Amino acid sequence: MKTALSVLVIETKLFLRERAAVFFTFLFPLFLLFLFGSIWGSSPDFFGMLTPMLLAIVTFSGALYSVGLVLAYYREGGILKRISLTPLKPRNYMYGIIAHRFLVVFLQSLFLLAIPVLVLGLTIRGDLLSLLLFLSLGILSLLSIGGVVAGLSRSITLANAIAKVVFVPLMFLSGAFMPISMYPEFLQKFAKINPIHHYIKGLQNIILEGHGLADESERAFILLALLLVCFVISKKTILQNTDQ
Repeated sequence: MKTALSVLVIETKLFLRERAAVFFTFLFPLFLLFLFGSIWGSSPDFFGMLTPMLLAIVTFSGALYSVGLVLAYYREGGILKRISLTPLKPRNYMYGIIAHRFLVVFLQSLFLLAIPVLVLGLTIRGDLLSLLLFLSLGILSLLSIGGVVAGLSRSITLANAIAKVVFVPLMFLSGAFMPISMYPEFLQKFAKINPIHHYIKGLQNIILEGHGLADESERAFILLALLLVCFVISKKTILQNTDQ
């Protein structure tokens, strides 16, 4: 645990040194928020619908590219094997990378949620604890998909290809770009089992409908199941052929 925490601290310091990365991580989603708001509507409740969609997009893209491709690169380059020869175990290094990404995405999400509340008049009708717990669970669940992509890829080229194949259909069928009621019936059935759809709808219901975590327990269970399954798969595949 201490070594994973050390990796988290080091990765966070390295991230903060990259000013361009910090800028685009926190301000580019904000630019999208105001851009889409100026196009489609500017009422507070509209931003309550839009913000969870943007959160899903930036979280899932970060999961695939900042977790999936990075870990795939470490596998392809033999970095995890070399780490296994040091006192730092590869699994702790992997946990530190994921913890760093969770911290960045969590702070990014809080920032993106705070602007509509503080500037645009959005009122979060659900309780804050339910919102933060559901948000955290959703972030971890989506990040875990990036771990699976890395685990199933022998090279960063393959990981990049898989990430593109996974990102487009799951995001398109999540309701992030258009209501799933507009899809053909057979696609609606798939969309309703899409975990990203449940992440978006859960946040929207907490923000706009005043739901608590208990009201969204079914969606939370789906996200938790995804997290556990992806964690087991990624741990076994990423860490294979290294000392654990």
